[in-house]
Amino acid sequence: PPTSYLELINLYLSMLSEKRKQLVSARDRVKNGLTKLLETNELVDKMKLDLSALEPVLKEKSIDVEALMEKLAVDQENADQVRRVVQEDEAIAKVKAEETQAIADDAQRDLDEALPALEAANKALDSLDKADISEIRVFTKPPDLVMTVMEAICILLNAKPDWATAKQLLGDSTFLKKLLEYDKENIKGQILQKLQKYINNPDFVPEKVEKVSKACKSMCMWVRAMDLYSRVVKVVEPKRQKLNAAQAELDATMATLRDKQKKLRQVEEHIQELQDQYEKSVNEKESLARTMALTQARLTRAGKLTAALGDEQVRWEESILNFEAEISNIIGNVFIAAACVAYYGAFTALYRQLLIDCWIKQCQNLDIPISSDFSLINILGDPYEIRQWNTDGLPRDYISTENGILVTRGRRWPLMIDPQDQANRWIRNKEAKSGLKIIKLTDVGFLRTLENAIRLGLPVLLEELKETLDPALEPILLKQTFISGGRMLIRLGDSDIDYDRNFRFYMTTKMPNPHYLPEVCIKVTIINFTVTRSGLEDQLLSDVVRLERPELEEQRTQLIVRINSDKNQLKAIEDKILKMLFTSEGNILDKEELINTLQESKVTSGAIKVRLVEAETTEEKINAAREKYRPVATRGSVMYFVIASLSEIDPMYQFSLKYFKQLFNTTIETSEKNDDLEQRLAILLSQTLYATYTNVSRGLFEQHKLIYSFMLCIEIMRQKEELTDVEWNFFLRGSAGLDKERPAKPEIPWLEEHTWFMCCDLEETLPCFEGIQKDILSKHIFIKLGQLDIRINPEYWEGYASAAEAMKSKDSASIPWDTRLTVFQKLIVVKCFMEEKVVSALTEFVIENLGKQFI
Repeated sequence: PPTSYLELINLYLSMLSEKRKQLVSARDRVKNGLTKLLETNELVDKMKLDLSALEPVLKEKSIDVEALMEKLAVDQENADQVRRVVQEDEAIAKVKAEETQAIADDAQRDLDEALPALEAANKALDSLDKADISEIRVFTKPPDLVMTVMEAICILLNAKPDWATAKQLLGDSTFLKKLLEYDKENIKGQILQKLQKYINNPDFVPEKVEKVSKACKSMCMWVRAMDLYSRVVKVVEPKRQKLNAAQAELDATMATLRDKQKKLRQVEEHIQELQDQYEKSVNEKESLARTMALTQARLTRAGKLTAALGDEQVRWEESILNFEAEISNIIGNVFIAAACVAYYGAFTALYRQLLIDCWIKQCQNLDIPISSDFSLINILGDPYEIRQWNTDGLPRDYISTENGILVTRGRRWPLMIDPQDQANRWIRNKEAKSGLKIIKLTDVGFLRTLENAIRLGLPVLLEELKETLDPALEPILLKQTFISGGRMLIRLGDSDIDYDRNFRFYMTTKMPNPHYLPEVCIKVTIINFTVTRSGLEDQLLSDVVRLERPELEEQRTQLIVRINSDKNQLKAIEDKILKMLFTSEGNILDKEELINTLQESKVTSGAIKVRLVEAETTEEKINAAREKYRPVATRGSVMYFVIASLSEIDPMYQFSLKYFKQLFNTTIETSEKNDDLEQRLAILLSQTLYATYTNVSRGLFEQHKLIYSFMLCIEIMRQKEELTDVEWNFFLRGSAGLDKERPAKPEIPWLEEHTWFMCCDLEETLPCFEGIQKDILSKHIFIKLGQLDIRINPEYWEGYASAAEAMKSKDSASIPWDTRLTVFQKLIVVKCFMEEKVVSALTEFVIENLGKQFI
């Protein structure tokens, strides 16, 4: 229907982009890893050159640094000597400066005694004006104290100490100026001597003089200040001279010191220059050493890297080529894979292969790129996931694996035709850890369970479907979700419920050959899980070995788990390596952690590879040991398919695989034990066959029991290749084509046309009957099948050749037919020539092959 075709197109587009993205990113990751490796190899060569070039430079640098260091040591010693001399001189200068300062301070202290009086006198004089002076001049006969003051002034001004001279002096306009600018430093000794009598006069004090005249008080103060000052100067003078001499000496010392300090500065600058040069050289040397160390470290890491990834390189190069090939064939491969998912789930193995061959041929005719060895498992299967499925109970055969892919990769929910409950068991195990909910359409609250599962994102398994689906499931099957207010919803019944993207829905039916109408088919992916002979054989083999050699099966199971986990770990390690290489920026050789991880990964993967090789050898040994029990499993598979086909006789005859397995396993457990493997296998084969016969035939109508034992017998023989398909078909249907050209019947009274035609057909169809046309005319043919005697021509007739003639022709034709034919070929003879005896012949056939107990 068009819906399926549209589904195929949608599936194809989504698969194509997903697969392309996956392949391209896988290829790019490997490519990047390879590029990094090749870059590293180039880098290594360059670094080796750099390293050899750096060594002499570093040596030279080291020698330069040593020389500089020696020179620096010598110059430092000289500088230290200069510094010591300067320090001594500085100490001396300091002492001298302190002494000079002490002298200056001493002189200053003495001067500080006289200076206040002098200042007070000068201040008093300053305050006088011409009027004050005139006031004194008007005296004709001045008072005593005025006279005394004026005399003292006359003496100091080197004039006659009388009133006339005094008046004259007072009249001089520069009188006050003379007093103020008086040379107080150099007053002669005799003047000072003459002055003493005035100074010592008890009335010659400013307080007393003030009472007489204000102007005279100031002059009295001045006279006394002059006296005091000249006395102080006498004491200070020698100190001043001493100070001058000391100061001159200090100046000379300081000049020398400054000279030496300048020299020291020059020396120190020179040393600083040397120091800078030295440090620069040391830095250069260290930088070179660091570069060398880095290069050395990088080389070491490069060694580790190439060791770790050496053999990866070859593998990655191959991987890239494989990826490229896959990418170029992706259009056809994914198209056929999508077609498989969309269309071929319902078919059996044979039809599936025919479909694929037909599709591949069409693609090649249309020049669509496609792999010649197309395999759905390679295109859509993930080995890790498939191993996990097998652990969860999915049979290991090819068809079951394909079915697993169809279940997980289809866009529509899977509906599995599962008469033997294999898919059901697998889904239960696979989804158990995800919180699987199991429902039937007959359950009262199945919709409520479904709603909750959709809301919570849990998987749901709908069991025991018939040929119709509940209309309430429609929105789920069509995935009619919609977005509202940022939430993903689905409408179930009358309400909208949240739709969790993790929700998964599985359906199984136990009907072996259901008929679904197109409107159902377009809503689901129908997948045929009916057990296959090889699939069942493998399952039964596991059962047989588990019962017979439990340690072997246990070891095998552990081994499978270990190989799985090891392969997964290997994959994870490779992914980690590629991811780290992909995300690393800059120089890969500086990534210590990356290199170490790579090395650890390499060690781990090395160990795992060794383990895998060991495991695979062990697996081969285990498989060889298991294979010895295969005849029993093969017999079991054959018997089950005979039992399953009984429903074609009467729909009432339904025997489940589960029942058959229980019966089969119980028989093995209860059968007689024997340490000799050959004998044990013989016991198992006979006992399982007999138990299967007795238990199943108990539920059959009497008239069907013989058919059952005959079919068991036939299928066992066919499996052992004791009879051919041509013989079996001839027995069932006779010769094909009614209007065939046959040789004319000889004119013999007892030979019926039917008998003659049968002889012709037998000779033509089955090589073992060669010569029967001749023999039926020339001798009596007698065949014995068990208790049954079969004669297809008269015992005596004059037309037969004589015994003598028969003796002459000593060829294969002379061997009696009874010994020439197999038991089944004798059965064919009965069917052809004595059809009324077929039932008796079948009984004899079963007794002959299986034994009396099977009747």
